[in-house]
Amino acid sequence: MSLPGLELTQTPTGGRSAPAPPVQHSLPRGSEWRFEVAFGRTVRVKLLAGTAELFGTELAASQTYTFSGTKAAIYTWHGCTLEVSAGDPIAIGGLGSAPPPPGTGSGGCQVEYVAEETPMAEYVNIHGALETMREEAKASGREGPRVLILGPEDAGKTSLTKILTGYATKRERQPVVVNLDPSEGMLSVPGSLTATAFRSMVDVEEGWGSSPMSGPSPIPVKLPLVYFYGLPSPLDAEGQVYKPIVSRLALAVAGRLAEDRDAGEAGIVIDTPGVLSQGGKGEDVIHHIVTEFSITTILVLGSERLYSSMVKHYDNKPISTSTSTTSAAAGTATPSTLDRISVVKVTKSGGSVDRDASFMKCVRDSQIRSYFFGNPIPSTASSALSLSATSSGTTITLSPHAQQLDFDALSIYTITATLEDDDDYDPSTFGMNDSFLPGGINDRDDDENLQTQQQQQQQQQQHQYQEITDHTTTTSPFLSSPTTATTATTTTTTSTTATSPFTHPSSIPLKKAAPLHNLPRPTSARKHLASSNTRSPQRPAP
Repeated sequence: MSLPGLELTQTPTGGRSAPAPPVQHSLPRGSEWRFEVAFGRTVRVKLLAGTAELFGTELAASQTYTFSGTKAAIYTWHGCTLEVSAGDPIAIGGLGSAPPPPGTGSGGCQVEYVAEETPMAEYVNIHGALETMREEAKASGREGPRVLILGPEDAGKTSLTKILTGYATKRERQPVVVNLDPSEGMLSVPGSLTATAFRSMVDVEEGWGSSPMSGPSPIPVKLPLVYFYGLPSPLDAEGQVYKPIVSRLALAVAGRLAEDRDAGEAGIVIDTPGVLSQGGKGEDVIHHIVTEFSITTILVLGSERLYSSMVKHYDNKPISTSTSTTSAAAGTATPSTLDRISVVKVTKSGGSVDRDASFMKCVRDSQIRSYFFGNPIPSTASSALSLSATSSGTTITLSPHAQQLDFDALSIYTITATLEDDDDYDPSTFGMNDSFLPGGINDRDDDENLQTQQQQQQQQQQHQYQEITDHTTTTSPFLSSPTTATTATTTTTTSTTATSPFTHPSSIPLKKAAPLHNLPRPTSARKHLASSNTRSPQRPAP
C-alpha cells in the first residue's frame, strides 16, 4: 500500500530480512579485537567469559554494550569470549534519511579483526611509572605528575589518554584530564577546551561520559570546565587566541590542584591536537603549554622527528613553572627546582587508523547532537534506569532546571571602550545619541555635546542675523551714521515682535546674535585697536 503524494511504499512483511545471528569471538591472552562501526549503524558486544577492557576501562560480564560511529579495540590480558550482534539502525540525518548499509563484518561492522601485536604492555609500564611518581608526591606533600601527550594526527593520543585515565581511576586516583584539541570535544561540543577531574570510571559507550546537563545515567556524570575557542586549529591567528585560553585553563587547573589534595596527588593528563607536531609555530605553542602547565613528563607517539625535537629542548631540563600557576598553587608545595622533565617515546598502536574529513565531520555532528538532544543510541546499560529511557529511543534526556541566586551574589559590570586609531567603528556615523551605546556617556561628554550645540546655535543665529541686516539696510553700517544703524535695528526688533515666530525668519532674538564689532572694521579703527595694548577690542566710538 502506498500513500498518495508522499511516494512512500509499505514494505511487505515477507520482504524483511531476518537479523544475522550473533557471532562469538574467542580472544587469546594479550590480544585485542579491533572493530569499526559506521554512523547510523549499531553493534552490540557482550562479554561472555574471561576479562576484557576498552581503553583501560574493564567490561562487565554478561552486560551488553552498544557502539555506533566508533573505531575502537577491546583488549584482554588473560583471554575472553565476546558475543557480537547487530543492533537497530538509527537516523543520523534529517527527516527521511536512511542509515548506511551494514558492513560485512560480524554484527554489521565495517572492519573487524583480531590483533596479537599490541603496545598495551608498554602502556601499562607507563602507568606504573606514573603511579610511582604519585606515591612519591604523596609522601613528600608535592603535586603528582603532569603528563603531556604529543604526536601527529591519528597517532592514538586520545586513546592513550583514556587508557592512562582508566588505569588511574582503577587505583582510586582522581586525575585531572585536559583536552586541548578543539577538533574534538570532551564532555562538550567541538571547538572548546575542557578540563575535568575524573572521580569515577570512564564511560565505555560514550567515550568519556556525560555532563550534568543530562538526566540519570548508569555512570556518574562529570563536571567539566569548558572554555570556548571556536577555531578548528590552535595555529589560527598565529596562536594569539589559543594561547590566552590555554593560560586561563592552566590557571584554573592549578587552583583545583591546590585545593583538592586527591587531584593534586594524581596530577594531570593533557591531550593535544596533532597539528602541533608539524614544527614551526606548533613548537611555540608546545613551549607555551609546557610552561603554563609545568609539565613533568612528555610522551611522544609516532614521530621520530618530534621526539628528537622534544629531547633537544626539554629532556632532563628543569621544570618550567609559570607565574600564574605558581600564584594559584601557593597553598601547596610546588615541584622542586631539582626535578627534571622526562621525554619518553611511545610506540604507536597498529589499531590507530586514519580518520578522513567526512568521518570527523560525523564525529563533530554527533557530539553537537548529543550535547543538545541526548544520546540516540539505545543502550541496554542505560535502559536499566527507567527514567532514562524515552519513547523516541533516546537513552539520556536533557534535564533543564532553574537556579536561584541572591542579589548579593551577582556582579554587574558596565562595559566601556574608547575609540582606537585603528578601529573602523565610528558611532557618530549612525546618527544616534551616544547614550544608546554600551556604557552610556559620562558628564564630560554631556558638557562637550552641550557646548557643541551652543556653538551651532550661535552660528545659526549669526547667519540669520546677517540675513536680517541685509534685508533692513542697503549700505554698510560703517558708512552710515550710528543713528541709522540703531534705527534699523530697532525697526527689525519691532517687526520680529509683531510677527509670528514660527513663520518669520527673524524669530531668533537679536541679543543672541554676534555684536557688530565682529564685522570688518574701517582702517582707522584697525589702527586704533592695534596701538592699544591695555584696552580690550571693542567697537570704536563714532
